[in-house]
Amino acid sequence: VLGPIGAGIVSAGMALSMFVALNGTIMSGARLPFIMSRDGYFFSALGDVHPRFRTPSTALLVQAGLSIILLLLRGSFRQFFSLAIFSEWLFYMLTASTIFVFRRRDPNVPRPYRVWGYPVVPLLFVLASGLLLYFTFVDNVRNSLLGCLVILAGVPVF
Repeated sequence: VLGPIGAGIVSAGMALSMFVALNGTIMSGARLPFIMSRDGYFFSALGDVHPRFRTPSTALLVQAGLSIILLLLRGSFRQFFSLAIFSEWLFYMLTASTIFVFRRRDPNVPRPYRVWGYPVVPLLFVLASGLLLYFTFVDNVRNSLLGCLVILAGVPVF
């Protein structure tokens, strides 16, 4: 309907959306090794904070370096992306499913936030995540198995 101008606007919106999502992934992804090192479960250097910017700069640099190495080893961004998506959604599903465990195990614990639509909404999310994982696995068995191996490689360490 809007022709080339509309296509340009939509493309710019998509690029902005991807940039914002990537920024969130990068900034939150470095926080896990940062906190783990602060708690004494990971290399202590990853717990360093940049004196001026107050960011986990060492963890961000290590994350960037590992991403570059994996990208070079895997050959294409698409393969790397598929590997990451399977692993991320596996943990999203596992994290969301813990609400059922905690609600059953500790029913009287005060909760400052209640999940809207409990138990239906979390259950739908877990089921949808499971379906996504299934179809991702079936569509790309090699990368999905590789993602599982990468996750399992961390078990002996922790």
